[in-house]
Amino acid sequence: MSQRAISFALWSLLSLLAITCLSACALIKNSSIQPTTITNATSAPTTTFTQTIPSQPTKTPNQVPSFTPTISSTPTPAIIEPDDCLKPPENFDLVIINGMYINQRTFSMLEHAQSIYGGEIELTGYHLTQGSYTNLVSASFGTHNGGGAVDLSVIQYGTYQVLYPDIDPLIQALRIAGFAAWLRDFDQLYPGSPIHIHAIAIGDRDLSSPARDQLTGEFGYFRGFNGIPQENRSVPIPDEHDGPILCQWMLEMGYSDLRNSSP
Repeated sequence: MSQRAISFALWSLLSLLAITCLSACALIKNSSIQPTTITNATSAPTTTFTQTIPSQPTKTPNQVPSFTPTISSTPTPAIIEPDDCLKPPENFDLVIINGMYINQRTFSMLEHAQSIYGGEIELTGYHLTQGSYTNLVSASFGTHNGGGAVDLSVIQYGTYQVLYPDIDPLIQALRIAGFAAWLRDFDQLYPGSPIHIHAIAIGDRDLSSPARDQLTGEFGYFRGFNGIPQENRSVPIPDEHDGPILCQWMLEMGYSDLRNSSP
């Protein structure tokens, strides 16, 4: 190719490029570019839930106490002293009633029982049927040989009527006054034996040995029995009048509730 032809081709190419550039610039100038607005989105508030998990309590193992078995005796019933408990005077001068002897201590106790009882049976008069310091009645087991022992009729004066409603209140009054007292029913001691109350003055210094046994012996009052000796060591007869009454002065003399003790 000649030099002239090459120059012409190069000039044509440059002209074409120039025209293309001018067209592009005009297009850019005439076009409108719309601005784009970007709005920041407001995010919805996020609620945060905080779950509190309570801590588990620490379990402290319970200590199991060691157990040592013990054998305890039967508890003694509670002692409630009646309001009318009164310590008798220590006067042992002899008093004669209906030709029978008792000491002044026993007499004072009978007077006190009479004031508690308040009934028609005369404890220091007509109804005293056997006194102390005598051995005339063998069925009494020698309990009247010393001081402090009396028998009291429960028959209405001038009649043969037994004062049954008076028996329990009178026995209660005698016990509060300081006697171990029981009813001896018809035929209880021997065939034909009369109904009466037998009483032993607790703490009397002149008590006979059989009378002392009726207080604390195997068949005694403080053991919850009726005081009548049983042959051949038979089972004692339970007290039918609610058991012994203990006053503070009796405790001070060494007496106690023996219902759960061995003789």
